[in-house]
Amino acid sequence: MLMAYERYLRSERKMTRYNQDRKPVVKTEKGLSDSGLHNHMRDLRTLFNAAREVYNNEDLGIYRVKHYPFKKYKVGSPPLTKKRNNTLEQVLTIRDCVTVPGSRAELAKELYMLSFYLCGMNAVDLYRLTERDIRNGRVDYNRSKTEGKRKDNAFISIKIVEEAKPLLEKYLRKLRERYSSANCLNWALSKGMEHLRKLTAVPELTLYWARHTFANTARNDCRMSKDDVALALNHVDEGNRTTDIYISKDWKIVDDVQRKVIAQLKKVEAKIRKKIVDKAKTENLTS
Repeated sequence: MLMAYERYLRSERKMTRYNQDRKPVVKTEKGLSDSGLHNHMRDLRTLFNAAREVYNNEDLGIYRVKHYPFKKYKVGSPPLTKKRNNTLEQVLTIRDCVTVPGSRAELAKELYMLSFYLCGMNAVDLYRLTERDIRNGRVDYNRSKTEGKRKDNAFISIKIVEEAKPLLEKYLRKLRERYSSANCLNWALSKGMEHLRKLTAVPELTLYWARHTFANTARNDCRMSKDDVALALNHVDEGNRTTDIYISKDWKIVDDVQRKVIAQLKKVEAKIRKKIVDKAKTENLTS
């Protein structure tokens, strides 16, 4: 059954969903990728194991769930994640793209840049931000994705750099007024990104790519250590859990990563401008 289910999940299928006007819309969805299939079957195995834990009792010899299909069907290890980062030239294209004020494309563009400036902040955390989270020129918040899974409640403090200030002022608390939930915001961002991809000719682009782009720039262009990049992304280093008990977090390290990434973006922008000026000079000389 699991093999047949896997074939179904990988196959293309039509789905009916209702739009914002409550009208049915039929769309064709592609089958799951290797990564999506792995995550799906891994979660199914977790659910199956939980059922065995509840309904079986080895001490009393009670086995209501007698079979275990995952002995034959192997979920395996997750495939390597595809790199999801944009070039800094593409980031500048996104930033400078002309969009209609108030449109979803504008929302996608500006939240992408805000996430990039704030060390890859996620959409749900931007949605949850209020004035109480702004202290002494910093954004202090708990990352929603891992807040309940960590002893430090996934707390992080990010400096509000000049580039981020107008965007943060524009969207702080306004996202909650505009969208009834974080899921609604994500849906609007998805539609906005579709339009933004057409406007910018950047083929692959989501808000999460801003986070990956920030991390990739910090490590590969700015040569920051993986530990410092992980701290800026609010990740936990599993290999250093014991060491972390002795060391308090220094947000100046995060500030340093953030500053160098933004400086690298400005450096790329300066190079592009110089090329344009040099080209104009050459064309004037030849004409």
